[in-house]
Amino acid sequence: MKKRKILLFVSRIYGVLNTLYLVGLFAPKLIGSIDRLTINTILNWNDNPTGFIYTYLLGYVIIWWKPLWGSLIILASVTFFFIFNPHNVGFILMFLIPTLLVSILYLWSWYSTSK
Repeated sequence: MKKRKILLFVSRIYGVLNTLYLVGLFAPKLIGSIDRLTINTILNWNDNPTGFIYTYLLGYVIIWWKPLWGSLIILASVTFFFIFNPHNVGFILMFLIPTLLVSILYLWSWYSTSK
């Protein structure tokens, strides 16, 4: 029981830190794109992190109430960005791997509490 609570606590702390990291770096780009926000900007995954960041934030908001669904949304955003930008190694190392770890930690936490 205690291991499950520790895992959930670590997942939440790491998730909050990663979200603050992403929002801190991309807040000007996100705020600047709100007035031009269309479905095309959200679905533009080629060398544009806007769709990835919006999808991650949506998944992270959902993850607090439904950990499975939020983790799957974050996992999908990581997968889509990697499919469309496999050559962007810097972004993968700096943003996708930590974001993937958030999803894996929450999935692991959800799995351990559902048993």
